[in-house]
Amino acid sequence: MNSAKKEAYLKILLTKFPLKINWWESIDSTNLCAKQKLAATGYSGPVLYGSDEQTYGYGKQSRHFISQKGGIYLSLVIKVPQLNWQNQGLLTTGIAWQLHLAIKEVFHLDTQFKWVNDLLFKSKKIAGILVELPQPQVAVIGIGCNLYQERLNNELKTAGNLLTKMPSEKQICQFIAQITENLLEFIPHFDQINFLPEYKKKLALMNHDVVLTLGKQRIQGKVTDLTQQANLVLETEEGLKNFNAGEVTKVRDF
Repeated sequence: MNSAKKEAYLKILLTKFPLKINWWESIDSTNLCAKQKLAATGYSGPVLYGSDEQTYGYGKQSRHFISQKGGIYLSLVIKVPQLNWQNQGLLTTGIAWQLHLAIKEVFHLDTQFKWVNDLLFKSKKIAGILVELPQPQVAVIGIGCNLYQERLNNELKTAGNLLTKMPSEKQICQFIAQITENLLEFIPHFDQINFLPEYKKKLALMNHDVVLTLGKQRIQGKVTDLTQQANLVLETEEGLKNFNAGEVTKVRDF
């Protein structure tokens, strides 16, 4: 299925939403493209940008994100009027939760979360989420998910595939549509939907000793909880502390 056919099929699957869809076989980065188009034309409604591969995929702190054929790479541009600096972590974890639900719905597989923006399957990272805010209350939500890339583990030992073989193009489109539908229905109410109790059950490293890297700081503690804004709660030598950003790694080999 070429990009034009995929785009047309996605429009059929998502016909109930006022959504523009653009799909490519290859692009540098869906998030970069989304931000460029937004800067050029302004926001006039939600837009989905997607590609079968990226040549310049990136994640947090502009780190390279492996984006070869065998995954899905998409960016949703959407207005989020209730977004503020306090609940941004809740938005990111909620997006991860909706991706988890889409994987369960389409592929019948159960993933876990690595706070704040990664999904794990069999202890390997299979998906990452990057939320950028190029304009006030307009989010560019980037999602990369490994379905089946043959040489993935040779390139990055911590990364893994969700599946043991590539699904059909039709199933890939159904998965993309399911994620997009979930997000379009969830995001307008993300701060009112209490998904955190279920999210916490799937949180890898809960009750584990971890190191949280935040800028140049490295904070060691035990993961004990999430706040109502999805901030991570660590039990440290100085007592309980909440964090709304940072990178978590296990003290022992992850």
